[in-house]
Amino acid sequence: MEMQRPLLIKNAIVVAQPDRAQPFLGWVRIRGTQIEAVGVGAPVEEAIGDEAEVIDARGGILIPGLVNTHAHSHSSLTRGSAEGMTLEPWLNALIREQAQLTPEQARVGAFATYAEMLLSGTTTALDMCISPEVAREAAEAIGIRAVIAPYVADSMRFAPTLERTEAMLASTAANARVRTWVGLHDIESVSEGLLRRGASLARQYGVGLHLHCAESEFLTRKTLTRTGRSPVEELEHLDALFPGTHLAHCVWVNESDQQRMAARGASAAHCPHANLKLGSGIAPVAAMRTAGVRVALATDGAKANNRLDMFDVMKFASLLAKGTARDASVLQAGEVLAMASTTGASVLGIDAGEIAPGRLADLTLVGVDRFHLQPAVPETVVTNLVHAARGSDVSLVIVDGRIVVREGRLTLVDQDQLLAGHAAVGRKLLALGQA
Repeated sequence: MEMQRPLLIKNAIVVAQPDRAQPFLGWVRIRGTQIEAVGVGAPVEEAIGDEAEVIDARGGILIPGLVNTHAHSHSSLTRGSAEGMTLEPWLNALIREQAQLTPEQARVGAFATYAEMLLSGTTTALDMCISPEVAREAAEAIGIRAVIAPYVADSMRFAPTLERTEAMLASTAANARVRTWVGLHDIESVSEGLLRRGASLARQYGVGLHLHCAESEFLTRKTLTRTGRSPVEELEHLDALFPGTHLAHCVWVNESDQQRMAARGASAAHCPHANLKLGSGIAPVAAMRTAGVRVALATDGAKANNRLDMFDVMKFASLLAKGTARDASVLQAGEVLAMASTTGASVLGIDAGEIAPGRLADLTLVGVDRFHLQPAVPETVVTNLVHAARGSDVSLVIVDGRIVVREGRLTLVDQDQLLAGHAAVGRKLLALGQA
């Protein structure tokens, strides 16, 4: 990447460590791809320097960039269709649509997905997609940090193969902004042999393994009936449960499953909107965290959620946990914000998620010129970020030290052109009855 001018963000309420430190009025200096310095109050003259671009946050809230740990970029093309279904018939409708998508349509979906994420403050996404090569190209062009996990399943003729995943792994630099993981759809759509090979490939390349797991009671029981083991137990049995294993949903994981995940270092992606909308249930997030499982947050695809806004996810996750436990102290705001940033970065193996010298400069600035975010003072901003903020409040997004959203507009691509293309492809798919 071409070397950028140093950036100096001043007059910000800095949320440096969402769950461990009090926010403060201060400044952050960025050089290259990393945070160079952080300070309280007004920046000293040496921090600004002659060459730095100075950005006045005007009292806005500067947070670590949000991390979305489970999404499907092709799902953005036909949001609002296949409504009112539980997971299993909904999946059948989705599979029929996916089987007909062209790579160019998938490219449009990838650009649209990443645009929506960046504009709402997400700096990193794990994309489980069916056209991984075009998704990688879109991520590289638009400026988001991404982990591409090809949607492999030997029971689906249209799905990418494990060989395509390996080719991408072989061509991806370890420190690249856009990286590749091994992705397998779920235990019931892949053979035991493919699952073992996928897990082995992830270990060989030192990357993560991503699957849907225990998403619905029906699928969980199906695995139990077929194997005599729960999905988590089956993954352990097939040598596919290890620190790099990241499992989406985990709605129907029991106490034993949670202990196994914690013992093996596996993590979970909590997708509250999709689990509610598809009638799958509510994941036992508080129990998983108590057991020692790292739980990050995610939107899932737009077809299962309708909105790729991590601020919305944070509020749902917080309120669901409190309501199911009947305990208002469960999942405090700082913990939830950390799940959406610090934990997500940890799960994906990214040196971000906190605002500290040496960390990657992935940052989101939330404007506070809104009634719903006042009073914007260090004592209130974290809970208001979780319970009041929306992605539309985001004014500036920095990924890898580069400004990718400024004043609510994408900087590296033509936003209006992307939007027009996205709308046209979506209408075409709906008119053809592919949704």
